[in-house]
Amino acid sequence: MPLHITVFAGSSQRSAEVHRAAARALGAAIARRSHVLVYGGGRTGLMGDLADAALAEGGVVRGVILREFIDQDVHHQGLAEMETVDDMRSRKAGLDARADAFVALPGGFGTLEELAEILSFRKLGHHHRPIVLLDVDGFWEPLLAFVERAIADGFERPERRAYLSVTTDPARAVLLCEQAIRTEPADPRGDPSRL
Repeated sequence: MPLHITVFAGSSQRSAEVHRAAARALGAAIARRSHVLVYGGGRTGLMGDLADAALAEGGVVRGVILREFIDQDVHHQGLAEMETVDDMRSRKAGLDARADAFVALPGGFGTLEELAEILSFRKLGHHHRPIVLLDVDGFWEPLLAFVERAIADGFERPERRAYLSVTTDPARAVLLCEQAIRTEPADPRGDPSRL
């Protein structure tokens, strides 16, 4: 059965080619495995590269985009479905609601916000879905160092390291999503006693 894989990614057109190549490889890998790509609906930067690559492989792509981005004409027009929302909270909720798994490509503050919220929801026991960091050119290493510092200083529990899977390989990111779906507990609410 196909997974709906929500991908967080930057939309800047100034992205380095190494990041853009990883986005294209991830989009293609999602489509080749017959999964559905869910993302922020943009046509620029890593977002656009991701969607274009999935579509080129015959994949199904769904977007959730802010109305203001439609007005600015930065939305992708070749998607199977595009939900338009009025604010970032609604956009994040739409991306979350459609996801069986999450992958984070490099990006800016918006990407970090999306990832942080999904991690917080995992900590609170609201879901057990896989979260994969596609660590292109060491991009996520500072975040991983932050996680280690938060654990060392007592802000997070050591077992929370397992919330994140990390790979440098786009095809492996998709496989990690598939493997985690097969092994995660069925109860999406988790265990609140672990907070």
